Amino acid sequence: MALELLSVSKSKDSKHRHSKDKFVDFHVPTGLNLLEDTEYASQAAMWGIEGLPELGEIYPIGGAGDRLGLVDSDTGDSLPAALLPYCGRSLLEGLMRDLQAREFLHFKIFGKQCITPVAVMTSSVKNNHEHIVAICERLEWFGRGRENFRLFEQPLVPVVNAEDGKWLISESLLPVGKPGGHGAIWKLACDRGVFEWLYCHGRKGATVRQVSNVVAATDLTLMALAGIGLRHNKKLGFASCERRPGATEGVNVLIEKQNFDGLWEYGITCIEYTEFEKYGISEPTATNDSLQASYPANTNILYVDLQAAQEVGSRKNASCLPGIVLNLKKAVSYVDHLGFECSAAGGRLECTMQNIADNFMNTYSYRCSKGIESELDTFIVYNERKKVTSSAKRKLKSEDRSLHQTPEGSLLDIMRNAHDLLSSCSIEVPEVKDNNEYLHSGLPFIIFLHPALGPFWDIIKQSS
Repeated sequence: MALELLSVSKSKDSKHRHSKDKFVDFHVPTGLNLLEDTEYASQAAMWGIEGLPELGEIYPIGGAGDRLGLVDSDTGDSLPAALLPYCGRSLLEGLMRDLQAREFLHFKIFGKQCITPVAVMTSSVKNNHEHIVAICERLEWFGRGRENFRLFEQPLVPVVNAEDGKWLISESLLPVGKPGGHGAIWKLACDRGVFEWLYCHGRKGATVRQVSNVVAATDLTLMALAGIGLRHNKKLGFASCERRPGATEGVNVLIEKQNFDGLWEYGITCIEYTEFEKYGISEPTATNDSLQASYPANTNILYVDLQAAQEVGSRKNASCLPGIVLNLKKAVSYVDHLGFECSAAGGRLECTMQNIADNFMNTYSYRCSKGIESELDTFIVYNERKKVTSSAKRKLKSEDRSLHQTPEGSLLDIMRNAHDLLSSCSIEVPEVKDNNEYLHSGLPFIIFLHPALGPFWDIIKQSS
């Protein structure tokens, strides 16, 4: 079975996403550009802040984070990515500070305190679940109360050797297990009563972000996304930006397909980077910096309607685990049956939370013209990349010539955002140069914004 999956994953003869369809094509999706339509962007963000009492937060933080090489200095045990020390706090604490900033702004504008319920998907890899519980307890649940958190554990899936298709075997003579992708989140949330828990808190929708993306809540991005989703009763929304050459990230596309009954279906969805060759999607070029000149980056920043997601998660077929792929592009670290630390090219079945969008297609009896996006149940918003995604996913090595996806590189983007904000407030700060300037030197400055300032730059400028 594993060899059969390996063979299928390497085939190059399929342009179509679904064999049941007569015609399939991909287009660059259009949506609100927060940089250009600033008036509507501000309105959408205010809808998001106003609707905060109807929003929950969902964090899939069960990933192994092997590339970070994070180790407990006392025990030598490997640690999950959520515990990465980042500017004096763990990445998880950073998510809480971002959330507090939005809640405080809601309080200042509307005079009501809002405590957002937070659902967290953990896993057993590297004792992830126990570590997350421990940090929450140590920090007294961030002053929010235990009742406002719901933790649920993601199962692990076995890993095969990408070269010969044999199972990788651990020291306990069991298959090596790794998280099977965050797409399990919808079924697990349904099975573990998470949706019902969110309904009990009066929630209608939720924002979703990953722990490694440290800029996801910058300025308007997250709240404009949620505001449009709530205001227009959308089922799923993506926050996107331009792609970076060489980045291991998927793309958002507008998919257009006709089935054999003659009906046309449209929706905004995601294609993972592991599938690019299969669908003929090329890498962006360094000279093409247009925000929507090519397929935009999928950042895994989502707005989701809870009832729509629950309906998919409750299904008794494969659609409850969206976007299943066999990922052969990651090296897997493990301890073998002889007790030796090993690394191998491993493959495992993964499903992707953002591909729940494939279940929210809109159907028409005719082929639609350009601009159909505004009518769809799925939508997309754009912002400049440093305000949408900058991740701490891998440890910087001495021989590295790039800071991309390192904690150091993401910190530079935080400083770039701080420079842009403070400069617009007539405060002089040094300019942050290209990342290559800082491969072997320190930052030009370090500035962090207190959550009491709120996330919206225009409001911060008013008080400067």
